[in-house]
Amino acid sequence: MNQGFKNRYVFGEFCLDGAERQLSRNGTVISLPPKIFDTLLLLVENAGHLIEKEDFMKRLWPGTFVGEDALARNISILRKTLGESGDSQSFIATVPTRGYRFAAAVQEVGELETRPSEDYPANPATQKEKESAGEQPETLTSAKARLAIISQPAASRARRRTDSWERRIAFAILVLAVGSFAGLTTFYVLSPTPVPRVIRAVQLTHSGRVEPWTSLVSDGVRVYFNERDGDHWNLMQTSLAGGESQVVLAPFQNTVVRDISPDHSNLLIATFERLDAPMRLWIWPVQGGAPRRIGDITARDAAWYPNGREIIYAGEEGIYLATTNGTTGRKFLSTEGRPGIFTWSPDGRFLRFTTWTGAASGSAMWEVHSDGTSLRHLLPGWITLPDECCGSWTPDGKYFLFDSKHSGSRDIWAIQETASPFLRRQAEPIRITVGPTDFAAPLVSKDGHKALVYGTNFKNEFLRYDMRSRQFHQLFPETLMRNVAFSDDGEWVAYISQRDSSLVRMKPDGTQRLTIAHSSFDLGLPRWSPDSRKIAFRSLRPSRTYAIFLVSLDGGAPKELVPNDGNQLDPTWSPDGKLLAFAREEAGPTTGKLSDSIYVYNFSTNQVSLLPGSQGLRAPAWSPDGRLLAAKSEDGHRLMLFDFEKQTWTQLAQANLIFELPWWSKDGKCLYYQDGLAPKEPVYCLHLSDKKQEVVVTFEQFLGGSANRGAFYGLAPDGSLVASLVRNDSDIYALDLDFP
Repeated sequence: MNQGFKNRYVFGEFCLDGAERQLSRNGTVISLPPKIFDTLLLLVENAGHLIEKEDFMKRLWPGTFVGEDALARNISILRKTLGESGDSQSFIATVPTRGYRFAAAVQEVGELETRPSEDYPANPATQKEKESAGEQPETLTSAKARLAIISQPAASRARRRTDSWERRIAFAILVLAVGSFAGLTTFYVLSPTPVPRVIRAVQLTHSGRVEPWTSLVSDGVRVYFNERDGDHWNLMQTSLAGGESQVVLAPFQNTVVRDISPDHSNLLIATFERLDAPMRLWIWPVQGGAPRRIGDITARDAAWYPNGREIIYAGEEGIYLATTNGTTGRKFLSTEGRPGIFTWSPDGRFLRFTTWTGAASGSAMWEVHSDGTSLRHLLPGWITLPDECCGSWTPDGKYFLFDSKHSGSRDIWAIQETASPFLRRQAEPIRITVGPTDFAAPLVSKDGHKALVYGTNFKNEFLRYDMRSRQFHQLFPETLMRNVAFSDDGEWVAYISQRDSSLVRMKPDGTQRLTIAHSSFDLGLPRWSPDSRKIAFRSLRPSRTYAIFLVSLDGGAPKELVPNDGNQLDPTWSPDGKLLAFAREEAGPTTGKLSDSIYVYNFSTNQVSLLPGSQGLRAPAWSPDGRLLAAKSEDGHRLMLFDFEKQTWTQLAQANLIFELPWWSKDGKCLYYQDGLAPKEPVYCLHLSDKKQEVVVTFEQFLGGSANRGAFYGLAPDGSLVASLVRNDSDIYALDLDFP
């Protein structure tokens, strides 16, 4: 028989198999995430032809709104996978502003087909039909073969009849076996999932100041965690049996434990300035001693590989694998979104992790084999906007616990796992905790009887600081809110409801309250127009990217300002209301790395333009006279100033971490900002005349209590400072588990 291969393309050293969804190079399989593979397949199928960006969007993300930054990121990953470097476009050519073209020569191998041999033509009836149709008769060779079969002795024919009965009996047995297997499988699939229960919750810590933004790590006796302490974080530990928490004498001011080695002899730690930024990795003996740096690796998260000789860590474009001395690093897996929160199955065969995409808060969980193959989404389509995170297996591998937010409450959920490698069904998750306390980041104990979790009751308390009396006063104490903003004329207040994340406006005395934008998706950062008639705010698209929307003072349908254009953040109006500046997060054209820049939207022309030299900057703030625009660097370390007349940027100040947005005084002579990691979290006034700065207020009096941090939000119409106290009221709990 002659055979071909369906949907296979060869270009250079590569072979792309569309049917098997596999890319290989010289016979070695290269793992690609689904969307990256789809991008390559679309390019190769249309080799030599321009594919418009719009066509990519329709094919790769049908029915959803995704910015071009996602496509640029896919192209960047593919170029690196195919070995392109620098300005080389030997495989994928960019057609500026329009799209991409696959430039390499592609050979398509034909479809799979089977043809009968010429020596064995069709049966005689079919042969006569062919002769009457003028086709060639069967060959002499085939005729002789058929005559030989007909003239076989009777004994041979009897043996064939016996073989026929044996085959029938074997077939009947096979049918019974298949039927039994199908029945058992149906029972397995349709039988109800046993429900695990939490029979008791024991509070292990009592400070209310536990930092819930990192994974819990335990050696079976102690649990390691962090607490915010003014301008730094303390590494803490407490016993699983309960008792007082203790500060660990860590080797660095800000130390976080990422994992403990399989033999429990070493801790994998990181030193950091911000919990959400890449960190330097170290190995630190449990018994004490000097930590050892793991090469020059920096990562947002990391964990031991099951063999104890290597680590996996989260890089900019996926997951990487390296030896414990930091050498022989290699790409383990490409991911769609930033990976983290790694957890291995008890047998070490599977890795599960969480990804975050863009600036949005949503997350999804994935599973991959220990060799980096067979990547799959753990809960596809479970909820419309994925928000699952931070899982942990029970020691017997029968259950997997994780956290997810539903109906405003973050709770612990469980998935029943199957031990059979052939029936790895996806059981429906079961909720095992129900608010009002938010529980998150479960870590199952070594004996499987407990789950260590963060328990959090998050609250923002807004304050007004009178700079004349030097006193704080509560602001709207009866209203649960975040991101409050006053209109310039002092007539209105806009805020995001902490209850349901909707946008609400009201009078400063609390009257005429009206919800003007409902929270289908996460809302934030409301900003009044200068005429106090409109509000710009940030909202989450279905594609999990942020966009800037406008809504009227009186409500109505919000309008998306710049559709399908990356993650848009931090809106700010020009004083005349004709322009709106915002930060946009986008992937670099060659590196694919996400970075912020500042763009300006012109309401008269409906055009968007890049502010010159603003790459790497965000949080814009227009001066009252419109001549200047302040911004901060995306790492929060620098305060910058743009002069529109000179078209130049100037650095005004250096900080540990600038919180929120800078804010101008009404006369434009002072620029306020906060250094959130300086001692006492001060708010500064930087005088534009001489570039000198003074401390206006600190949050020292609150940080000794249950407040984790104070955040400066801007100025009220009377010139007083508006700030919030963030109270996580977060502690560690041990949930006693009962599994059926």
